[in-house]
Amino acid sequence: MRPASASAILRAEVSVANPEAAKGDSGGDGGAAALISDTVRDHVRAVVGGLLVGLPLLWTQEMWRNGETMHPLKLLVLLAASFAIVVGFNAVCGFRRDRSWFELLLDSLQGLGISMFIAAIVLYVLGRIEPELGIATVVGRIALLAIAVSFGTALASTLLSDEEGGGREAAGPVGELFVAAGGALYFALNIAPTDEVRSVGSEADTPLVLVAIAVSLVVGFATLLTISRAKGSRSWFGDGPLDGPVGETIAAYAIALLVSYVLLWSFDLVEGLGFRALVGHVVMLGVVATFGAAAARILVGDGSDAGAEAAA
Repeated sequence: MRPASASAILRAEVSVANPEAAKGDSGGDGGAAALISDTVRDHVRAVVGGLLVGLPLLWTQEMWRNGETMHPLKLLVLLAASFAIVVGFNAVCGFRRDRSWFELLLDSLQGLGISMFIAAIVLYVLGRIEPELGIATVVGRIALLAIAVSFGTALASTLLSDEEGGGREAAGPVGELFVAAGGALYFALNIAPTDEVRSVGSEADTPLVLVAIAVSLVVGFATLLTISRAKGSRSWFGDGPLDGPVGETIAAYAIALLVSYVLLWSFDLVEGLGFRALVGHVVMLGVVATFGAAAARILVGDGSDAGAEAAA
């Protein structure tokens, strides 16, 4: 996301409290007004992005139920993993100016707070959080659903930016994997709590699992090859293991499978499964996660380098 960073908010407060001291940095009252206007605009953009992405899950009964029944440790692990992905996501596409790691963490925490606020308001409007439910249920539902909303706030500057190209710099191989992980987690989160995952995963035999793996790799490779061609690269392999479409496809698919397993574990869907059934569950959910990773790479990753080259 790109709500104004902590440093920008502090500059706005200083400008309002002491206009004379701020004239040199922000142009006096006009600069303070501009900073405050930017802050309000960015927060509105974050809220709209969060609702745009998270609203479908906020209406999902399976998410309400799992927010109530999920073990607190599993919810904490899922939140921590999601936050780490959002931090990387923000580092890639959420900001237009350089940020220190400290400011990046503050901005990401701010985005998570906005996400929890959105989730709480929507759940309250839907009558899904009430005092008689108990604090554990209320907190669990808000925390679980805030995960989906947080990706919307992180994507807000990309989806709703009024600057050409989103102002993003090149993501780099590691940054692109964070983008892929974010897309994989959001897409798979829509499917993981459903009963269909149990049915499809349990019924998938070895030939179908192999077909699912092949389809996932083809989709991932086609996406990355298209982006690589858009950047002007004609090689399937780069200088490093993550520089070319082949290496990045394998890495992105591994991340999609890891995300799938973490979600299945969080929703208590791996307990009691044999090895074949476990592989079937992870691989079949991995198809959805791979599509999400590919969608996120197209949405975010395509514009970063290409936009920079066009500007040059």
